[in-house]
Amino acid sequence: MKKNNNDIDDSDSGDYECEIIRDEVTRIFKENPHDYISELEKLGFEYCDDEIDHEELEESLATPQNTNQEYLVSYFDGKIALSDKSIAIFLEERNSATANFPLLRKYFKSANPYLLSLIIDGLERDHLSEELLSDLAFFHGFHNQLSLLIKYYSHACEQQEDLDAFSKLAMDFYDAVLPDGFNAYYALRDLFHSGTDKRKVVDFLIEVAEQAENDAKRDVYF
Repeated sequence: MKKNNNDIDDSDSGDYECEIIRDEVTRIFKENPHDYISELEKLGFEYCDDEIDHEELEESLATPQNTNQEYLVSYFDGKIALSDKSIAIFLEERNSATANFPLLRKYFKSANPYLLSLIIDGLERDHLSEELLSDLAFFHGFHNQLSLLIKYYSHACEQQEDLDAFSKLAMDFYDAVLPDGFNAYYALRDLFHSGTDKRKVVDFLIEVAEQAENDAKRDVYF
């Protein structure tokens, strides 16, 4: 999308008008995520089909919408020290029904070091946090953190006593590191002794994964 030049005001009120437009655009993305083009055109924007990165556009327009988000932005900018409060507010916001994902996402994409510190500190406090493990994997997608993923997923698998939860955790671990050529199931097989319940779960997951791989190869040839 681009703004029609005829609608640009060069007067001293230009900054104020730009702020109003930005707020309107943000509102449109929230209220009309599937039909934002026509709504934006009403503001005077012209649609250009040039493979726009919609996520990037959302992120560039994202601003804090409440005090928690303002706190997190200050933390990510290095203006607030890491604390229990920082972790609690981050988890509250990421799990909120009205989470401001574009705002949070841009800090993941920029590999913000304060965000990584928060995730790691949170995992040191709670090795079984599915949210923070998932966030570490997401962060890894933008800046390699393979060694940390292996470390914290391994810790979580060691500590998780519920076998159903352990199975899910192992599968998440496998999916998170497989693109890097690391087979988490083989690593977990070495971690747990033969005959233990966790080892039995891992051996089963290996069988399932190998069968799926063989089926995929067979489909290629036939």
